[in-house]
Amino acid sequence: MTRLKVHHMDEGGVPQEAIAEKCGVGLRSVQRILTEPEPTLDEVASGRQKGARRGRPPKASEEVVERVRELLKEEPRMAATEVLRRSREWGYDGGKTAMSDLVRSLRPRQKVEPVVRFEGLPGEYGQFDFGECWVKYADGRCEHVIFFAGRLKYSRFMHVELVANQQSETLVRALIACLSAFGGSPKEWVFDNPRTIRVSRWGVEPIVLQSYLRDLVAEYRVIPTFCAPRSGNQKGSVESLVKFTKRGFLLARKFRDRADLEAQLAEWLHEVDFVRPCDATGVIPDVARQAEVRWLQERPVRVSPEAHPLRETGSVSPMGTVSWKGTPYFVTATLIGAPVTLLIREKTIDFIVADGREHCTHPRQDGAGVVQRHPHQRRDMLGVIHGRRKQATFRRQCLLELGPQAWDFLEILVHRCPEGRWEQPCRELFELLERFGDQAMREAFGRCVVRCAFEVNEVHKALREAA
Repeated sequence: MTRLKVHHMDEGGVPQEAIAEKCGVGLRSVQRILTEPEPTLDEVASGRQKGARRGRPPKASEEVVERVRELLKEEPRMAATEVLRRSREWGYDGGKTAMSDLVRSLRPRQKVEPVVRFEGLPGEYGQFDFGECWVKYADGRCEHVIFFAGRLKYSRFMHVELVANQQSETLVRALIACLSAFGGSPKEWVFDNPRTIRVSRWGVEPIVLQSYLRDLVAEYRVIPTFCAPRSGNQKGSVESLVKFTKRGFLLARKFRDRADLEAQLAEWLHEVDFVRPCDATGVIPDVARQAEVRWLQERPVRVSPEAHPLRETGSVSPMGTVSWKGTPYFVTATLIGAPVTLLIREKTIDFIVADGREHCTHPRQDGAGVVQRHPHQRRDMLGVIHGRRKQATFRRQCLLELGPQAWDFLEILVHRCPEGRWEQPCRELFELLERFGDQAMREAFGRCVVRCAFEVNEVHKALREAA
């Protein structure tokens, strides 16, 4: 229609500049249109003009086009820049953009399967994933917040747990927290493919799970399912949950500090689970979850996330210890080299030696670096080692294990002892340790260091003051 209008205005004597302004086209376009035959009414109705071309004329000859077509048949994924380089040898003198357009039009199209949408049945699927986000507090401080998100696919009931990292132990405990919030476990757990979950590579059978998750899968009798790499659409429900948590909560609200963030998270989860209808279903998630309760209760959560034991194995070292995460724990004075099963909880570790012949529990102290002993274990050790010097060295080592206050005190005491006779003072200090306990001795050593008093009687005095 514009072409016909240009011709009519030109016949009426309208200047070309005015035609360009009236028709909303460039002056060069007006000049080009006027060199072409006037379009007929049929051509105007069809929107095409015989012999008229739009855009720039092609730079590639028919021979070049045919050679590019054959090249792309052999190498369908070849980059357009490489096609351009080769086409120069065939006489192509056009630009990069024109060649890119030509390659795009000639490249064989890959067959793409349509996406199949499906809904989970009640109690069938639970989807889980980590997320992270930078949060800015009211005072200007920024914190990198990591969270673990879980959602029941059928009801869209969700739970979000703030975590310290994305390690295997953290994943297992956060997963149990999600199951507790759900009221039980669904039949199938859907994950991504991080190394904290799946040890074997994608496509390698059989699937090898991380040991902690493998034990949990066996305990709850569930099916672990993994999404293909770079296929987030396979777990779109939880992917949407991660985005929803970021945009609808972490980035949408203001927080004073971490405690305020945790308090608001609890309020927000109550609102989206028990008050607000889900956008996808139009039903409040907790109402929809009632249809899942029957199946979730078939796999109830038996222990809290903190009390769930992670199983590891080891052996007793020549010093009677077993190490875990940078901390040696004294286990036995008699079964050196025996196999040990570790049951690791959030606050404690159980050590089962030689299938139950000995058993002990220690408070968990990751990264402490010094041996953790119970008072009775010190006496047990003294009962099985022989030799005056060896026993004296063990007593001194037990004192040093109390920490930096003991090191500062004993460093001066030992150097001041005449002819290296530190055995008797250390024996007396060990007896005080047995009588008053670890914490009282740490405080007494600390007082003596401050006073620059490095004698056994000064430790007596400090203990009496504390009493």
